[in-house]
Amino acid sequence: MSEGERKVLSEVYKGLKELVEARAEALRGVVSVAEDSRRVRALLMKKYSKGGLLVKLGVACLVFPEPIGFSDVIGGVLIALGRGLERRSSHLEDLTEAIRELKSMRLSV
Repeated sequence: MSEGERKVLSEVYKGLKELVEARAEALRGVVSVAEDSRRVRALLMKKYSKGGLLVKLGVACLVFPEPIGFSDVIGGVLIALGRGLERRSSHLEDLTEAIRELKSMRLSV
């Protein structure tokens, strides 16, 4: 095998390696979007006793933000309040759990 053929094969190998890495990254992105959509669907479809409307409004604020940037804060507060009403208690654990869920949703987007 000549030196020129080795260089060509080396370049082909590098190109294929980059292609595989790009496809793996795209797959990770698709999986992340699927997980986020499952979380949002669970929040929207769950039957809530009293806080259901607040949770749905909060999710809508997160999914459809306005240019100013206040919808993230308002959406988080609405979700926390709705979940607190659902459990009929506004314990600190409920609020921190809702904040953790919101952070995980925002970080994955």
